[in-house]
Amino acid sequence: MKIDIRKVFLVFLPFTQALTLNIFFPLKISEIALVILLLFYINKKTISRDTLWFFNNNLIILLVAILVTLSFIVNIYWNYPYPPKGFPFRINRVGDSFIRLCYFYLCLAAYFISYRLFTKDIKILEIWIFGAIIAAVYGWYLFLSSKLNIPYFKLPGIEEPQMLEGFIRSSTFKEGNYFGLFLLLSASVSFYLKKMVHGWFLLFSVIVSMSTISILSVFIFIFFFYKKKLLQLSFLLKVIPVVIIGILILIQTEFYQKYVYGKLFDPTKTLTQNNFSKADRIITGNVAFYSGIENPFFGVGPANYGLHYDHYNKYKKIVVNRNAYFDHFAQRKNERAIPNNVYLEVFSEYGVIASVLFILFLFLILTKAYYLKEDSITAGIICIILSFNAFPSFIMLFIWVFLAIPFAIHRNKLNEQKLITN
Repeated sequence: MKIDIRKVFLVFLPFTQALTLNIFFPLKISEIALVILLLFYINKKTISRDTLWFFNNNLIILLVAILVTLSFIVNIYWNYPYPPKGFPFRINRVGDSFIRLCYFYLCLAAYFISYRLFTKDIKILEIWIFGAIIAAVYGWYLFLSSKLNIPYFKLPGIEEPQMLEGFIRSSTFKEGNYFGLFLLLSASVSFYLKKMVHGWFLLFSVIVSMSTISILSVFIFIFFFYKKKLLQLSFLLKVIPVVIIGILILIQTEFYQKYVYGKLFDPTKTLTQNNFSKADRIITGNVAFYSGIENPFFGVGPANYGLHYDHYNKYKKIVVNRNAYFDHFAQRKNERAIPNNVYLEVFSEYGVIASVLFILFLFLILTKAYYLKEDSITAGIICIILSFNAFPSFIMLFIWVFLAIPFAIHRNKLNEQKLITN
């Protein structure tokens, strides 16, 4: 039986915890397929015009890669005037940092290989949708089974699935935020390929992730994609009263008070059940900001944020009235802390220049998708940019595969124009 490795790569993108082999890290089927595809490409002796065009249009991210590499090298030998935080390593301090560097390169490889795949056949994105449907269905299965206390089957590789309020919210991912963004981007791909039923199912399935930022992004996605219809006066006159009534009902619910108002507006000086998550994000963001400010050129190094957590952790000044549980939680003893904000992660670990270039890179991809008039893809990139404000890490293959789509669409249109003129 012949196996199409391209389809294996795309269909297994959501399986970042499920169907993995845990060595020093969860080895994923999609990563194995990506390496094979990369080796096939390297084996070719010629470089196509499409490849040269891609690299010429991606000099910014290549500069980011250089700065990330320099950050790794500099921080191997740099001595800080305070002891690093102690927690279990996968290998050791340098080894774990090197793994993160390799993951970054792997994401860049996924970005390039995906561009190559989509310029040859953009319809292959249907395989992405197929994998997303499987992950969404499995997510609903775990979500409902866990709450109803029905025994459920965990796919190999899943250790302890992430739970919230008795619901499993992570499906085949490590946590719900990853799952929520993946479903959003999968819906974007579905809308682009005119598979509207699949797209709406995937958008609805974002509920399973229980990710506040992802659920908010769903509404932004829908508004942007249907903005021409939604902004028509006749439609607004019909919908605005319904929306106002819906909002008035929503703000009276316990869900809104706890997960929206409490998260966003409860002051953090006094800890409450509602602002727990907000207080934690302010603390981790504060650590990232000041570690970046004091190490502006190369940051603290790939995956090294957690080493500096204790030195910059001023949680007692941020949350004055707190309990013993929060004290223990905020200190993260024997745990590797993360910023939970991609922009602050890049700022802290790679420095000011790298963070500015990274933001510029995202902005240029957004403008490219916008000028191509691909509303679903543009909406997907908007969701990435928004989600990164409360996201564990940008080192996820599915994000970089998606970011390659606007470049592939642009190049395909250029090639079509050449064929017409010739």
